[in-house]
Amino acid sequence: MHIPPASKILLLLAASTAATLADKVGGYNATCGEVRLDDNGNPQDLTGDCDSDSTQFTRKTRLDLNLCYSVDALGHMVPTNAGTGLNTSRTGKPCEKCFLGNGHELPWTYYACDCLSSETHIVTHSSVYLSDLISNVDGYLTCFNNTGKFLSEWINW
Repeated sequence: MHIPPASKILLLLAASTAATLADKVGGYNATCGEVRLDDNGNPQDLTGDCDSDSTQFTRKTRLDLNLCYSVDALGHMVPTNAGTGLNTSRTGKPCEKCFLGNGHELPWTYYACDCLSSETHIVTHSSVYLSDLISNVDGYLTCFNNTGKFLSEWINW
């Protein structure tokens, strides 16, 4: 089968783009300085100061973790793109007492909450490593196709 040279270039570009996007899943902690919860009173909001790829700026953005995680029937947090969330009016499985912890090998990426199981009606302590899902894309905290809200930026010296 003969593939014209122009088609080969397009195939290589598509493969390169797919590989770049795949590299952006998780790992925000490598390029984000301070990351914290509850800047605005909502413990499901993750705020981070992340380096931009395209500029010499650090951007402060806020990502609603309800867009990234939901709670399953047993009260465990699971990655979900714009699912029912962790503690919203749309869910009967609220999570409370959420905090960021310091994982042993992944600093400040351990997110834990006490979540209610809809099946057993027992509160379960559940945790996830945010760095497995949350990314820094050009200074913005992201998960799936959800991008954090821009708050401010400053130049890196």
